[in-house]
Amino acid sequence: MNDSNFIKYYGWSAIELHVNGKSIFFDPFFRPYCGVQWYRLQDFSHADLVCVTHGHEEHFLDVPAVLQATQARVVASPAVCRFLARRNGISPSRLAPTNWGESVKAEGFTISLFPWKHRDLNLFKAMTRAVFRGNTTQLSWAWSSSTKAPFYAGYTGFHVELPDGTTVLNYNEGFNTKMTTQDLADLKRQFPRIDILLAGMQLFFIDDVVRGVKALQPKVVFLYPPHEYFHKMMEAESAPWTAFADAIRRQCPGIQVIIAEPGTVMSLRDNHAEQQSVTVTKALEVAI
Repeated sequence: MNDSNFIKYYGWSAIELHVNGKSIFFDPFFRPYCGVQWYRLQDFSHADLVCVTHGHEEHFLDVPAVLQATQARVVASPAVCRFLARRNGISPSRLAPTNWGESVKAEGFTISLFPWKHRDLNLFKAMTRAVFRGNTTQLSWAWSSSTKAPFYAGYTGFHVELPDGTTVLNYNEGFNTKMTTQDLADLKRQFPRIDILLAGMQLFFIDDVVRGVKALQPKVVFLYPPHEYFHKMMEAESAPWTAFADAIRRQCPGIQVIIAEPGTVMSLRDNHAEQQSVTVTKALEVAI
């Protein structure tokens, strides 16, 4: 791809927004996890800003390593920033704790934070079920989530305005049955212009993804699966990714839909997407 301004998907919820030589990484994550690995720490070594959507381990555990390997600053909720300072020794000068409804200007970007709702997830039940069924991988996840990450940090979305006025909104995992019509109306009122929507797709939340796209009316929706291999580990099924895209195309025919897989890169000049080659490493266990 010849365009130097792009969006790239690294698997999980790890996404790079690269503009004018500066990179924002959302939820950088690269370790062997749930039996798979696509990238390494060096692939995140050019980070200038890191945005953390929430404190679940597959969104957070590699953030400290990226910060230690770079001079990147963090834009995240106060809970995430406190955890990074107290538990990971990150200098407060590199942390920009930001509340929902507030904005930060950094590296030419204007980054605004807002809340979204996570599907129900009970960590205690997950640990109990893992012990009862003898699933050591599930148990490792539950234990690590409760001790090595700010599990109860608020669920945070990011609206980013680029220097040329283009806007990108990352709603992460917010497309689920807990998302209300009022939530979407409030978000659209707050951010009337949404050029590119980064949308997590998972399980059978097809109707919810369509509801969100209809309400927010982006020009492009960039669909990514935040938990594909995690759900396989948890023995949870998901609808085919093409089912999400087809449903959007049927009901929102004027909106471009891109299904991302690790290595997908989308130009910000013409929204053309290409697939870069990436080596998939099969890992035997979760690395925590």
